[in-house]
Amino acid sequence: MTEIISSAREFAQLLGPLRRAVLKTTRQAAGLPDLSEPQIEVLRLLSDEGPVAPSRIATALQMAPSTLSNLLKAMTDAGLIERARRADDQRRVDVAISSLARELLETYDATSLRTIENFLDDLADHEQAVFEAAVPILRRMCATFATTTEHAANHD
Repeated sequence: MTEIISSAREFAQLLGPLRRAVLKTTRQAAGLPDLSEPQIEVLRLLSDEGPVAPSRIATALQMAPSTLSNLLKAMTDAGLIERARRADDQRRVDVAISSLARELLETYDATSLRTIENFLDDLADHEQAVFEAAVPILRRMCATFATTTEHAANHD
């Protein structure tokens, strides 16, 4: 049991540095602008769901409204998103991904995939097998934590 706790601790400590390293390596490899992780998360949501209200983004990404407001302002200024008043209610605004941002996100995803595939190609066969076995577990972990945080947010 001590080994699993030690591995869990190490995994938790590696998550942030791993995300940042993949982001930085991908940006450099593709010559992408300095997109932050939260910006990429917003762009991915907008790409998947289409134009949505800022409140939907805040809920989905678990961001404070003030944090999201500042992020959306910077993204609008950078030409990454577009805001438009709703036809059915001029008081409400929806946010959509710009064509520039859609191209950047596609480049980011393709380059990130190549970067990870190149790393995996350098692993020994048994290490590749361990990685493949870990992916479903990581997917389940992600889903479990997402469900847990959504449940907690709905009961606050």
